[in-house]
Amino acid sequence: MPNRKALENSNRPKPAPVEYAGQWVAWDRRETEIVAHGLHFKEVLDAARAAGHPEPVMQKVPALGSYFIGAA
Repeated sequence: MPNRKALENSNRPKPAPVEYAGQWVAWDRRETEIVAHGLHFKEVLDAARAAGHPEPVMQKVPALGSYFIGAA
């Protein structure tokens, strides 16, 4: 199990707030602010770019009640 510091310094975006469940979100490059959100990747990407973020960090937020099961 990775330690807390490793998780905090990972290259993954932070968990998005629950109100974005099932949507795409675009984070600013520092991953501190969601700059656009919506149901369709391209629309969210275009909105983020129009808002002055040419290379946003895109994240698909899982829908409520969905589960990920996998192994490494």
